[in-house]
Amino acid sequence: MAKKKSAETSAEYEFYGAVENGVLLRHRTACGGSHNIAIPDNVTKLGFECFEGEWCESVIIPSSVKLVGEEAFNHCENLREVILNEGIEELGAWAFNACCSLESVHIPASVVKIDKKKQPFNNCYGLREITVDENNPVYYAENNCLIERKTGTVITGCSTSVIPDNGSIKAIGEGAFCRQFRLKKIKIPHGVERIERLAFYFCGSLAEVELPETVTTLGSGAFERCDKLAKINIDHITSFADCVFSDCKKLPGELVLSDDVKKLGARAFAYSSVESVTIGRGITFIDDGVFRNCESLKKVVLPEGLTKIEKNAFICCEKLESINLPSTVKYIGRGAFFACEKLKNIVLPPDVEFVAKDAFEECAEKVRVSRKTSNPDFEIDGTDLCKYRGKAAAVVIPDGLTKIKAKAFRNKKTLKSVVIPASVTNIAASAFEGCENLGSITVAEGNPKYRSINNCIVDFKNKTLVCGCNASVLPESGINKIGPSAFYKCKTLESAIIPPGVKKIGNKAFEGCTALKTVTFPDGLEEVGSYAFNECSSLQAAKFGPGLKLIDILAFCECRELAELVLPEGLEKILAYAFENCNKLEVLDLPEGLTVLDYPFKGCNSLRRISFPSTVTNMYNSGLTSNPNLVEITVAEGNPKYHSKGNCLIFSKSYVDENNVTKNYVEIHLGCTTSVIPQDDGITLIRDNAFSNCDIETVVIPEGVISLYSDSFRNCKKLKNLTIPSTLRNLSTQFSDCENLENVYAPKRYRDCFKNHKIKFTATD
Repeated sequence: MAKKKSAETSAEYEFYGAVENGVLLRHRTACGGSHNIAIPDNVTKLGFECFEGEWCESVIIPSSVKLVGEEAFNHCENLREVILNEGIEELGAWAFNACCSLESVHIPASVVKIDKKKQPFNNCYGLREITVDENNPVYYAENNCLIERKTGTVITGCSTSVIPDNGSIKAIGEGAFCRQFRLKKIKIPHGVERIERLAFYFCGSLAEVELPETVTTLGSGAFERCDKLAKINIDHITSFADCVFSDCKKLPGELVLSDDVKKLGARAFAYSSVESVTIGRGITFIDDGVFRNCESLKKVVLPEGLTKIEKNAFICCEKLESINLPSTVKYIGRGAFFACEKLKNIVLPPDVEFVAKDAFEECAEKVRVSRKTSNPDFEIDGTDLCKYRGKAAAVVIPDGLTKIKAKAFRNKKTLKSVVIPASVTNIAASAFEGCENLGSITVAEGNPKYRSINNCIVDFKNKTLVCGCNASVLPESGINKIGPSAFYKCKTLESAIIPPGVKKIGNKAFEGCTALKTVTFPDGLEEVGSYAFNECSSLQAAKFGPGLKLIDILAFCECRELAELVLPEGLEKILAYAFENCNKLEVLDLPEGLTVLDYPFKGCNSLRRISFPSTVTNMYNSGLTSNPNLVEITVAEGNPKYHSKGNCLIFSKSYVDENNVTKNYVEIHLGCTTSVIPQDDGITLIRDNAFSNCDIETVVIPEGVISLYSDSFRNCKKLKNLTIPSTLRNLSTQFSDCENLENVYAPKRYRDCFKNHKIKFTATD
């Protein structure tokens, strides 16, 4: 690599940056310009993310620049060469992060400060050569390692690095070898004391590590996601930080931690391949998720002196057959042994003080922690009913209890009737969730908070319908809210009349009511919560009167019989996937007042026509992708951001560039089978899936289009003729599965993208 190029601009080197008081604020390469950039001598500092995501291949940084700022070249994935001229003093945090094409770097003598916590060449997995000027007083390079002289810390390494074995190296620094995918083997020399945070994170080919006995501490995530790591000696390690071996799929099967081990951090061995674990007496608590999802783990030996097993410590260790719980254990946290499907013969220590209700859920034999009652089917903590474990059809909840906790009767398919005593004053929203055969609900007289009306539980103080069942008839008055999960999976409920006065239908209120055909919505209803009617597969119509403001995420998802949708003026937001896979909807007239559309209509493949109001200003995408039947797209006049032309939904806005020139940014959000892409609207971008699955035969992408997002024309089966402009910067999967494409007119640089022998390629340059 040439190391003494000047910053003088030429025909080859260009500069399009905004500079203020010597600081380069932002650089954007002009369309069709050079990918070689020379920064002028009036720049003294490269600002935060000033080149982020640029397509540049070569950059010359002059001696006038003293600081290369934080993430200055972040994700410049095409950057192959950077010239750091003498005079540069500091390289900031992650300055060249994810510059994956950068193969070599030379640090001049003037550089005296490099961020060690967030080293500048993080994720530069193409890096193969690191050199430092021999006169640099702070840093040196040896064997392709960048090293700090004073501390003996390896700041940056690469796939070709050999860590010097000269006694001077004391630490492998934070992220030093992060994402070095080509690194297969590494020897840590004697004298190294610390492997710091993320030092070898996601080294996907690293199979063997030689650790000397001088290393006793491994930092958090030091070898995380090294999924081929099969050989490493950790017998002398006394401190394992968080996630240190998480996602290491090839670790040796047996793990023995000596009494000298004092720390075992959260998720330290999560998702690893360990088969048996023996933990020494130095460990007094098992941290959060230490062995979570260790699918091969069969045997665990815990030491006396252990007092606490934190949440999710052994969650989803599906082959774990036995566990010894020492007499010293006082606390077993939430989900500690959840879904350990083969775990059996659990004996709880006599002095245990707390066992979370789901600590042993979904094990072969469930552990109960409850006070003795006349009915062992009830799991009770004080006056709280935590879980009903019986299989009776008719249940009378014991008097004296005050609370029915969340999911206490969840998915009790045998339950047909329940009686709630007068003493209960707190019923969690999902207490009876999924009791699909429940047909009778009674609340004892004298209850100060709840009543049963028409087989519904009503919180009359808060005017909320808490729970219903298959035989419910909603009260005609007295409620303003349908609570969360109120009718969840009431599978024989066929109709519901929401009474006047109800302002909100809560989350999951009618989810999974597969027989529900008709719902009457009252005027004044303001909000339909998330998942409220999700998977109501028989629902035929949803007609809303005035007052509605919000339809939340997935509210009517998978309502596959929904053929009629009436939305009132004044509706403000329809959120993500609200009507996903409502396959019988054919026409959508979206009302005035609507301002936010967040991908609500994905999979509505029968839609033929959609009209957008003038008020919609916040819309990533209508969600109308993969829609072969859509033939008409209109936008009401007066919309400040969107318009329709040629049956395309087009977004536009003005912005001021680095030269203080006002320009227009125009992109196509959505097309259809009848679309003709406008050639004179200044279009610069076509979004992902905008035309996917459309029955369109000819596509002419206009000059000025810079980018096509992924799958923008995917699976256009009838597409035969395609014209690509000279301004397009990238091409990959945008035309995948266009199997009948015959003629392509494009710049010759895209010839290899259309190698199919059936396609006639004509170069346009």
